[in-house]
Amino acid sequence: MMPVFLFTFGLLFEGGRALAYYSQSKRVIAQACERSTKPTRTNVPLDEVRRKNVLDTFDALIGSTKQKVVSREVKIDWLTTDIEAKFTYRTVLGSMFNVEQMDYALTYRCDGIPPYPHDGEVIVNNTFEILNGKERVLKFGKSPSTKNGCWGVYSYEELGWDGGTGPGIELQDWSSAECRKKFGWQGYEEPQKDAGSACASVSQQDTSPTDKETGKDASQSPAANPCSPQPDDPAKSPQWSAENARIPPTKYVVELDSDWQGTGRRDANSSIFKYVELHPGTYEVSVWYNGRNDAYGGTNDIDIFLQVLRPKLGSEKKIIEMAQKGKVFWERRSYSITVDTYSVYKLTIAAGGKSDSLGGIITAFEVKYVDAPK
Repeated sequence: MMPVFLFTFGLLFEGGRALAYYSQSKRVIAQACERSTKPTRTNVPLDEVRRKNVLDTFDALIGSTKQKVVSREVKIDWLTTDIEAKFTYRTVLGSMFNVEQMDYALTYRCDGIPPYPHDGEVIVNNTFEILNGKERVLKFGKSPSTKNGCWGVYSYEELGWDGGTGPGIELQDWSSAECRKKFGWQGYEEPQKDAGSACASVSQQDTSPTDKETGKDASQSPAANPCSPQPDDPAKSPQWSAENARIPPTKYVVELDSDWQGTGRRDANSSIFKYVELHPGTYEVSVWYNGRNDAYGGTNDIDIFLQVLRPKLGSEKKIIEMAQKGKVFWERRSYSITVDTYSVYKLTIAAGGKSDSLGGIITAFEVKYVDAPK
């Protein structure tokens, strides 16, 4: 009876150890896999970095078990992670069965997109207000009454964007009446008590050149109809609604037809872009926009683009067009866009129309997740 008892005890003991090791390894491999796939792609966009993170997590977690990892391999795809690992450990009572060590292998796949944002969550917000917690001092337009300057050109990264084209981003201090007067910045006015709602349509504006361009110190121009003409095909243009307010909510605003700062160049249409992670659903894109000067019709256009980056690079698509022709004024524009596919996108805001260092301006740019697909 004793040999039978010892054999049974040894079998149960080693079987229990095998089950424990197997369960530990299965939990480790699953945790390492999930941690690689679920985080946002914008935080860890590169596959080789995500692969290394999986391996590092796996190695750290498996170290608490008393078994040897013979090999481990990780394959990263756009929304899937595959892990394969081989293990071995020495038995304690295996000599009773002529088994000195146990070998086994595990595979695991995890997939799925990262968690959706909650309704109303702000995905992108840029007010261009402060620099490292301090009030900005702009390079140009300084005077006894404008000690912090009126405008300056800054790098894309400094203002919280991932890159861009052209000379940079031109910041202008619209809170200063002296700056507005000196440089001919128009459209900053109190709302009229009896004013109706602002024009609510978007169309491709006439981009013919104007003969009234006078540089940064722009002259005043006669008033004209503030409403843009209706588009030929409204279905092809984003819809927006404008509030009857003529004062931007921020101190600084951005011009993307920037200045080359003394180089004599005028081809200054610039753009800024940011990498954003977008889930399927409806988004609100809101921005304050102003054509800056009555004379700039045809050169104050601003366009917004989206481009799918993963898993395959898609074409850049224009989703929003903004322009004012004739009378310029500050208005908050709100657009609704629908995203069908989870991906990392390149979000670009670009100056449109004539490239002449005279352009429209924006501030308080925001992208908000509104609702998931039904």
